[in-house]
Amino acid sequence: MTQTSNQSTAEPNGFSYYVSDEQLAAFAKLSMLERLQWVDDARLFTLMTQTPETKVRHEFLRKGVTQ
Repeated sequence: MTQTSNQSTAEPNGFSYYVSDEQLAAFAKLSMLERLQWVDDARLFTLMTQTPETKVRHEFLRKGVTQ
């Protein structure tokens, strides 16, 4: 996938993610239940792959605590 002029590049120490028109169209065709399943799968993936440091930060954010 090539980057076009309307796509931003990642900031240093950050990231960016591009979603194509085709990907958006495919998601739009999903039923509401399939969309919710997709969101839940993404949530579970991020929880399973987070580092111990990220887990601590996530817990602080969940509780509304600032570091």
